[in-house]
Amino acid sequence: MSRPLQLPPPTTTLGLYRQLLRESSYLPSLARPHVDHQIKDRFRRYQKGHVDNDRLRKKLKDAHHELRVLRAANAGDMNRMQKILLKAFGRTGSRRRDLFSNLVRRPPPATTEELEAQVSGTRAWSFDRDPDWLDGWDTEALLAFAKVQAKTSLPSSPRGPLLPKHAVSPDKDIPKENVYGNPFPEKVARTKVRKLYASLADRVLPPLPESEWDRLALVAEGRFEEAGWYVPSRRSATKSLAGDADAQAGEWKWQLYATRPVGLVDVAQNKKQRLLSGALDENTPHGNTQPVDRHIYTAKFWKRLVKSIWLLTAKGTRDPERGGYRVTWARAPFQAPIATTSGMEFFESLPVDASLSNKTKGPKKRGRKSAR
Repeated sequence: MSRPLQLPPPTTTLGLYRQLLRESSYLPSLARPHVDHQIKDRFRRYQKGHVDNDRLRKKLKDAHHELRVLRAANAGDMNRMQKILLKAFGRTGSRRRDLFSNLVRRPPPATTEELEAQVSGTRAWSFDRDPDWLDGWDTEALLAFAKVQAKTSLPSSPRGPLLPKHAVSPDKDIPKENVYGNPFPEKVARTKVRKLYASLADRVLPPLPESEWDRLALVAEGRFEEAGWYVPSRRSATKSLAGDADAQAGEWKWQLYATRPVGLVDVAQNKKQRLLSGALDENTPHGNTQPVDRHIYTAKFWKRLVKSIWLLTAKGTRDPERGGYRVTWARAPFQAPIATTSGMEFFESLPVDASLSNKTKGPKKRGRKSAR
């Protein structure tokens, strides 16, 4: 694990695209497909067609930032690596939205009765309205999945806590009458229902495909080879034919130090920014040029990190026979820690009284004793 390479910033869009794909190739094998897809999809989206210059300039600026984030994560930034894995496995970001769309997508009706039931459900509102986005959601599957998630204790959900009160059908929260005793307006009621469903959707962590969920479980157990988990080592960068000519050509720009604050000029050499910039401060007085918060990724680290993400995932399938949605959440079995050889010396000198294990004390009775 080394610091980010001090590569010159790409001057063309194609060069930026290649460097993004290069940094993506150093990510863990299970997270790489999603990151590669995101890079290629966004590049091709703005490759053709007329795009506003201001919007394109902003997208290029964001791409340069994402390149620095990938380099920092590959160099040992644990927090940024965790955020990348959360996006890759659908806990945040665009893939979460894709997985959520699969969860609420209505299955095509197999019989005429199912088609009539869907049409009657859309026409349940008496007032004339156009179909909205909620009509296309399978709310039964969403509520069934949300109820199971609400009963599961998640260690640290990136979407906020989902309580049992949130997993109730929002139709029950709509009053029948207003404060004047008149029937509640149907348009207002429909707006409230959409708002409550949107709030529920923002807290849901959609299920992963079963094959991907099983591979994550293997990595969480430390079985990397069975899951196909590996992290490529970084290839050495090619050296310039000019040698150190570029370094000799660089001159000290004293005008910047004379007109701007030193902290702003040397922001890239700050110890907290070196993982993003790859710069080194050769003039540091203590001689430590390594950036802070840089960690070496080990098998134990990957097992612990993937396990924390796996506990935030679930797999779910529709039950065509009984109906509904069958959900299985990740759950870590409790394992009591085993005392090491060096730690057993603290227990060897303790006396063992067999009579203590045979004694059973009943519950103490509370209350005042009656005076006789």
